[in-house]
Amino acid sequence: MDRYFKKSTLFLAVLTLLFMGSTFYYAQKAESYGQYIDYASQRAMSDLVSELSQMDSALAKLRYASTPRSFQTIAANLWQSAETAKNAMSTLALEPGALDSTQKFVAQTGDFAYYLLFSAAGGDGVSDDHLAAVDSLYDASENITREISSIKGQLNARQLSYGSITEGPDYDSGVALSDGLSDVEQEFPEYATLIYDGPFSEHLAYQSPKLLHGLPEVTLEQAMKNAASFAGIPVMDLSLLYEEGGKIPAYCLVSGSGVTMEVSKQGGIIFSYRDPRSAGTALLDNDQAVACARDFLAKKGFTNMKESYYTLYDGTMTINFAYTENGITVYGDLIKVTVALDDGSVLGMEARGYLMSHTDRTLPRPAVSEEEGLQILSPRLTVESQNLALIPTSGENEVLCREYVCRDPSGSHILVYINAQTGQEENIYLLIEDENGVLTI
Repeated sequence: MDRYFKKSTLFLAVLTLLFMGSTFYYAQKAESYGQYIDYASQRAMSDLVSELSQMDSALAKLRYASTPRSFQTIAANLWQSAETAKNAMSTLALEPGALDSTQKFVAQTGDFAYYLLFSAAGGDGVSDDHLAAVDSLYDASENITREISSIKGQLNARQLSYGSITEGPDYDSGVALSDGLSDVEQEFPEYATLIYDGPFSEHLAYQSPKLLHGLPEVTLEQAMKNAASFAGIPVMDLSLLYEEGGKIPAYCLVSGSGVTMEVSKQGGIIFSYRDPRSAGTALLDNDQAVACARDFLAKKGFTNMKESYYTLYDGTMTINFAYTENGITVYGDLIKVTVALDDGSVLGMEARGYLMSHTDRTLPRPAVSEEEGLQILSPRLTVESQNLALIPTSGENEVLCREYVCRDPSGSHILVYINAQTGQEENIYLLIEDENGVLTI
């Protein structure tokens, strides 16, 4: 009897351990699955906000496209963004019906873009009704993008939850994402009933650095000497952080104070510089900061650089500079410089685009005059200035354009690029101007 009792006890103990082990195993699997759902939802939400913003931008540009080629390109981008946004929404773990109105809007906008794309390809013109529909879609898109972006901000601040089992009590609110989206759906903007039948840096991924062609390889010792001279510090203060491959093989160096520089192995050119110092109270205005950046580039051997757009952040100003040649702005030859607004010192420089694109060029004479280019522009735009510019295409090519700086009926700036040889509308950019700077999209 005692022996039977011991065996029974042992059996129950083993059974208990097995039960505890399986419970722990499946709990771990459930937590892992919950984490997977959580991460997938986070990625889907980021993709949704990004694609809605792209749709917003494409609709804004579509209002001012005046040639079939430009109209087709923008309509194709709009359709592609709508399709990607649809995929992102399908990935989100939501209650049924949580995004019905948004899904309908995105689907209809994508279908309309597809219709416009093939209508333009078939030679059909864009009617006033189509433009009115685009205007209406743009107004609705702005509203939707703003609301969904706000929801994502609440998720990032942990004021809303994705509803995953991995989310604990540290959330400020027990409100789930589906509930948070209900306000967006209930106050969904009206838009027109649709009646129908149915970017400057990408080119860098396909190029080798033109500026470095034919230049000799440098040793680590020479790279460190070049970097020390560039930063005005002793060579012995530098050490190798790592070596970089890719399009521009480089030595990445670091100083004792944390300053990092990237030096191209071919030619020994410093194309990246970062000083980790935090800027203090801003004392310089924008013009003074631009002057500091321009002087810095000239002293480092980057001449004929013209400032264009900028951003302000945390006591610093980052300015985009483009190379100029005979009055032509070469947007592919880009350098970004970050200036501290407390003392005008340079805290950062990024010249990767310059190394990739800068070379000796023989540019054609424009076949399209300034006046002829004006006739191609949308009558909805008012021209403020014009300039010749060389802009990169999506491949390895560049195209000479007439750059028109315009204002739309609301007063916002629009940049339109007309091919100076063919008269085709190559691109349209929206100029975003606020207290944080001036950017293009």
